[in-house]
Amino acid sequence: MNMTCKGCGTPIREPDAFCTKCGMRSNAPARPVTAGHFCTKCGAPLAETKFCTRCGASAEPFAVTANAVGSSFGVSEKPSSVTGDVHFDGPSPAGEVTPRTTRLSLNPGTKLPKILIVAVVSILVFATAITAGVVYIAHRARQKAAELEADSNVQRNLAALKTAANAGGAKSSKPSSGGSESSSNSAARGSAKPDAPYGWMLENGKLVPAPAPPSPFVAIVSTAPSTPIAPASATGDPLRDWALQYERTEGGPEADLVVRTGDVNNLGFGWPQGFDPFSGESTPVHPYPRNPPPGTPDGTDRILIGSSLLPPADYPVHSLSLRDGYSGVLGRCVGLGVPPPGQICRQRQESMPQAIRLAVGTLPSKINSVVFQIFVDDFQAVDFGSHFQVSLNGTRIPSFEYAINSLDQTGPIGKLVSLKLLQEYWPLLNSGEVKFLIDDPTTKQGDGYAVDFVRILVNPHKFKYQVSLSAAVVDADKRTPISGATVTAGLESASTDKNGKCQLSGLPAGLVIATGTAAGYDENSVPVDLPAGHAGTIEIQLHTHQESTTAMEKSIEQTGSATIYGIHFDSDSAKLKPDSTPALEAVLGLINNHLGSRWIIAGHTDNQGNSAHNQVLSQNRAASVIAWLKAHGVDSSRLAPQGFGAIQPVADNATANGRALNRRVEIAPARN
Repeated sequence: MNMTCKGCGTPIREPDAFCTKCGMRSNAPARPVTAGHFCTKCGAPLAETKFCTRCGASAEPFAVTANAVGSSFGVSEKPSSVTGDVHFDGPSPAGEVTPRTTRLSLNPGTKLPKILIVAVVSILVFATAITAGVVYIAHRARQKAAELEADSNVQRNLAALKTAANAGGAKSSKPSSGGSESSSNSAARGSAKPDAPYGWMLENGKLVPAPAPPSPFVAIVSTAPSTPIAPASATGDPLRDWALQYERTEGGPEADLVVRTGDVNNLGFGWPQGFDPFSGESTPVHPYPRNPPPGTPDGTDRILIGSSLLPPADYPVHSLSLRDGYSGVLGRCVGLGVPPPGQICRQRQESMPQAIRLAVGTLPSKINSVVFQIFVDDFQAVDFGSHFQVSLNGTRIPSFEYAINSLDQTGPIGKLVSLKLLQEYWPLLNSGEVKFLIDDPTTKQGDGYAVDFVRILVNPHKFKYQVSLSAAVVDADKRTPISGATVTAGLESASTDKNGKCQLSGLPAGLVIATGTAAGYDENSVPVDLPAGHAGTIEIQLHTHQESTTAMEKSIEQTGSATIYGIHFDSDSAKLKPDSTPALEAVLGLINNHLGSRWIIAGHTDNQGNSAHNQVLSQNRAASVIAWLKAHGVDSSRLAPQGFGAIQPVADNATANGRALNRRVEIAPARN
């Protein structure tokens, strides 16, 4: 009988051997097993002394007894006369060829020449080596056959899936009561949908590619798409009114016009029974607002972190600043590597500062005052060294920045802050929609924060919840009182007496922020927590204004610009006074420290006189500074003059101290 391999058809001489080409067995019937012969590797009974049909191990050149399983090979159990070690290489359990030692024994009565013994041993060693090679080839052939069979199974499974899917995944019918168990099981198996292979899924009865797992990176979105805002008018019922995402109420009890964005709900966590957030009381500690529900207005009820913090490049460097729990959300960005171009870590994008849009609409015909009320949560600029910029429709509001950067909240606990909008910024409301933005684009600090809602009160009436405040203003270095300083909080202002003290009343309750200003000093804001009906006492320390190159460097690093008061001009003129030289030399040192950089030199005035005239005057004064710098070696192409007149005040022009602070020159690096 001609024996061939079942798998590939290669001729096989021995009936129970494996094919040396593909590793499968022959097509010949197995021979009867001879008792007492077992495979030394796996223990299977052997019919021939060629190969084990179970594991493929070699069974020759020696017969194996049942007692020899798992031990050395032996010729027989008879005493032998010559003993020697023969090394045999056979496959290990892992499929590797490992040495085995075979002990050979001959009858001591037999007389054989030494050369014959050496020849026999050599032949055995040679035969063993050949056998080991054959076994290894057979082993690899079996592995290849298994791989081919597995691949075939995958293809069959995929084909079955497609067939089942295209057939609509028909449900199996229940077997009749008289049907056999085997037939019902078979029917159930035939009707069941097979599992989809990796990378595929069944959808609506069809096999489709499975969606890829969500990427940890998303496209960078600088601004959210604008959608129409449909505010509703308040009814006087807090349960209904506070649930509104957008409110616009004319002629109500609080003001001639109230505009609000963001529901009044403590960042989505709700208020205790009977709690009124406008009373100035602190909220209970609540969890971090990580996932605002759909429809929540942009910039509200969520963790926000200044745009200057961009992991992974900045995250390890500034990891110490991330002890703020709010900023811990960026921990999921660590270890993701550098994002693809135009993309950013998902958590970084979700926590990027967003402008809060307020539908102001038509303003009252006459405006006397404007107050912004912001329910803020977890601002900690004092602790973290962050510096927030606050803007309306892209225009920075310095007085708002002073207030926000004075906060050192903990908790997270929310509080109401009421800030007066200076008259020069009222025209920003005429557009009909205001975009209110808080961001830290400079410091790379992980000061996470949140905002529950923002309200604009145009011509506010008497505040329902009021507090009073006593303030003392002192020189921070000398610890001496500063008389004639101005203190502003809410809508109220007062000047300090000879003892540096003043009194303010009728302030809205909450986190009252008092700002002190005086000529020759940097302004300073101090918050005080005052619930309704309480009176507070604070001390405001003012530092002498510094205009060295080092001081300017520090200011630009933190705020993005430096303010200069030491550059003086003749009255109503752009001619520089001689006492301006120290400040001009400090500016020159700043510019020379940054070779190749470009700078904006901006002039500002107070509101005295004609506004158009002030704008031209401020532009000419900026040009005079540039002319001085050019004369001292600075390339004029690196400098650009700007004149703002009185439209960007840093203090209230209603006071002498405020007007003095508004007459200034500012320098800032150009952005392009």
